[in-house]
Amino acid sequence: MTGSHSERSRPPTRRLLVGAVAVLVLLLAGVVWLESLHPQLDPSGNAVQGVPPLALDDEPTCRRFVDEAPIDDIRQRLESQAAIERVEEGFPSGGRISSTQVYLCPSAYDGKEVTYVGEVVGELLPRRGGAWAQVNDDEYALVTGPVVGHRERAGFNTGLSVWLEGDLADRIAAPGRPLLRGDVVLLRGTILRADPDDGGGITLRATELETLAGPLQLEAPLHTLQAVIAVVLSLLAAGASLWAWQVRRR
Repeated sequence: MTGSHSERSRPPTRRLLVGAVAVLVLLLAGVVWLESLHPQLDPSGNAVQGVPPLALDDEPTCRRFVDEAPIDDIRQRLESQAAIERVEEGFPSGGRISSTQVYLCPSAYDGKEVTYVGEVVGELLPRRGGAWAQVNDDEYALVTGPVVGHRERAGFNTGLSVWLEGDLADRIAAPGRPLLRGDVVLLRGTILRADPDDGGGITLRATELETLAGPLQLEAPLHTLQAVIAVVLSLLAAGASLWAWQVRRR
């Protein structure tokens, strides 16, 4: 009796599982379909103007305590850029470094005075004598703007933890958030490979700041089809709930 009862209960259970999987697949396919139809912003006008060129046009790597040649080469190339004529407010026309270059060979930049350009994102953390900030220099910060609202994928977010000395943080109008590109700033300061005030992390100790671009607020376009489907599904869900409530009352 037990075996026959178990056999009779299996088909309904199997059908329920298959039905649940089918519903999930349909929901996933619907989400992907709606996302593909979402109207997108045009990021072509979001590029920041006035960004100086990188001092190094490649991204050399090194292994600390193993091979000092790459470190010496990077330092020599940086020193050659330091001779470039300086422009307004003491910032050099070249000599900019990227966060990726620093992370690939931090020993080569340790203690070096550099120029760095990026978008202030997240929160400013005031401390005695200055403030900490996260400054990203990826494509979303300098070229396309926040990825929310367009599909111009350009890798991951990259940036440096920056100490803004004195009142430099007061010049920042707004850090970046979704649909808001924060101030894009040009900084001059010293790279520390193991900053004791940041738990031994890599930081830039900035002493000069110039704003290249103020905050850029983006407005995501209305996805009309998604709104209509959401209203229809909400009405269906409300109707199903009302029907279930009436059935329970009988």
